[in-house]
Amino acid sequence: MTVALQLAMLAGLLGLAVAVLRHTADPIHPAVLLAGLWSLVLGLYLLAPHALQAIGIATVLLVTAGSAAFVLGALAVGQSPQTATRARFTTTAMRPALFWLAVLGLPLYAMKAFELAESAAFTESMLINLRIALTGERDDVQTYGVLGYLVQVSFASTLVELAASRRRGFEARGWISLLVSLVYALLATGRTFVFVLIIGLVFVAVVQGRIARRHLIWAAVISLGVLFFGLGVLFNKIGEDSPNINALGALDALGLYLLGSLAALDQALAADMSLAWGLNSLRSFFAVLHSLGADVTVVSLVKEYVYVPEPTNVYTVFLPYVEDFGPAGAVLCMALLGWGHARLYCAAKSLDPRFVILHALAVYALLMQFFQDQYFSLFTFWAVFVALVFPCFRPLHATRPGRSGPPPRPSLQAS
Repeated sequence: MTVALQLAMLAGLLGLAVAVLRHTADPIHPAVLLAGLWSLVLGLYLLAPHALQAIGIATVLLVTAGSAAFVLGALAVGQSPQTATRARFTTTAMRPALFWLAVLGLPLYAMKAFELAESAAFTESMLINLRIALTGERDDVQTYGVLGYLVQVSFASTLVELAASRRRGFEARGWISLLVSLVYALLATGRTFVFVLIIGLVFVAVVQGRIARRHLIWAAVISLGVLFFGLGVLFNKIGEDSPNINALGALDALGLYLLGSLAALDQALAADMSLAWGLNSLRSFFAVLHSLGADVTVVSLVKEYVYVPEPTNVYTVFLPYVEDFGPAGAVLCMALLGWGHARLYCAAKSLDPRFVILHALAVYALLMQFFQDQYFSLFTFWAVFVALVFPCFRPLHATRPGRSGPPPRPSLQAS
């Protein structure tokens, strides 16, 4: 009976994804992306063979209800009219400033990386030692300190260069900025940083018409697959020394990466919990208050490990909202997130390059919902991007495109 109910809810979620796609006729609308994402993840968990523990009806119901709430919140915004006012933009002195700050800061960042790797010299690989130092796997956690902000500076520079380019792809400075950003991402050691950069660039290109939408899915699958397997082997996160064992380990790791958080959420929902009323979802705000001297509780970003049966400490996007407000409150939060995503998407469709970039970054948080919350838990991370991106562009004047045909790409003039 339980299995039949789970499959019925999965079928409902798949039907919702198809209905939303037909309604919006837009494959990159946030509601379509969200419904498609959870249909895929839940479908794989319920139908594909894997070694993870079975999940209960409460978990499937939460995912289905949360996804439906997100879709309803997004659709409540409506479609942006074709006659919306579109502004022309020019870049400011902030654009080259970000570029040169990222380039000139890279040697300092690299020197700090070698210093951190030497402090955790447990292996012969500099990158693996660096990863150990940054994660605290065998000792205390170490950080780049204030140099860590150079990653966001570099990523912001690369996204601005693409959004401001008058070519189909990067201009010369943009290619240099991309290369610098990839080095920063490599030295940051986490897949998260690479995913932020790649997903951000892809969706900037798609919204601005630089990439055909029909090519988006294949480009995403190939790129993220190569990144997952390549970085996993590089940082020794999967497999052993043999290439064949590496490949098998990578497949197991990919399964845990995609589905393990859903199994962990199931265990969390089965346990008794007292509502924290914002301590988890608003952690970044409390952390800022604490740094200013306020006597407030700041919960840890790192959750406890559970065995599913493999160890994992990520619990999907739902856990912090369930811990704070209960399952019903988490569903309401998903509706608000859907509304916020759709508002940002409408602003991006006006081809304002600032909102095109911020929407592309928000898509990263949306696509990582299956893994863990990347919204308020990374609030200061996103706030830095807003502070870096907005000053790079200045509106000139507004125009009104005709009703027929797609809107032209915004005219961008270099300062």
